[in-house]
Amino acid sequence: MINQIIPEAFFDSLSLAHKLDNFLDGFRLEEIHLFSYFASILFLYRQNPVSDWQYRFTISSTGYPFSDAINDATSRHIQNGLFEEKGTFYSISSRGTDEFNKFKILPTFKRREEFLTPACTTSIIVPYSDTLRALLSDPEISKVKALANSSWLEQTNIYQKFDEISKAVGVSAQDLVIPAVTWINYINEHETLESK
Repeated sequence: MINQIIPEAFFDSLSLAHKLDNFLDGFRLEEIHLFSYFASILFLYRQNPVSDWQYRFTISSTGYPFSDAINDATSRHIQNGLFEEKGTFYSISSRGTDEFNKFKILPTFKRREEFLTPACTTSIIVPYSDTLRALLSDPEISKVKALANSSWLEQTNIYQKFDEISKAVGVSAQDLVIPAVTWINYINEHETLESK
């Protein structure tokens, strides 16, 4: 039986693949889940209800955020030739890029780009390895890993800390790239202090 694909997961996975492929010259499927999770945090930061993101995350056995909806969408993209496998990485095909360009102008998806773009832009501004380390050390992810719990990630606790940090450094909620980078840097600094 073929799973029905959630439209938001279909678009988000295409958008993130397009961005990551452009920024990094390829991507792993786990990175689609990870940056989608980060985009959902930015969505919350703008005071949107987490349920409006349309899909949720747990933690995979590899420690990455994992969404069944994103997994179903990426599997479909591979099956339909929108993603191409290149060794241990994937790239978005020209057909996948055409699909992304066709859907990104629709109002619902255009709004989601407001969160997907800054989530990926952090990987250009902050070294990618630092971005990856910070996102995988996110407080909610760390809590679920420590408890060895397979429940949904409760992203609502992140919002308060994210908001406090942004206010402390005088960041406008309108420009999501700055709060995104601030969050990445905060987590990395916090991790460095804890390891000393």
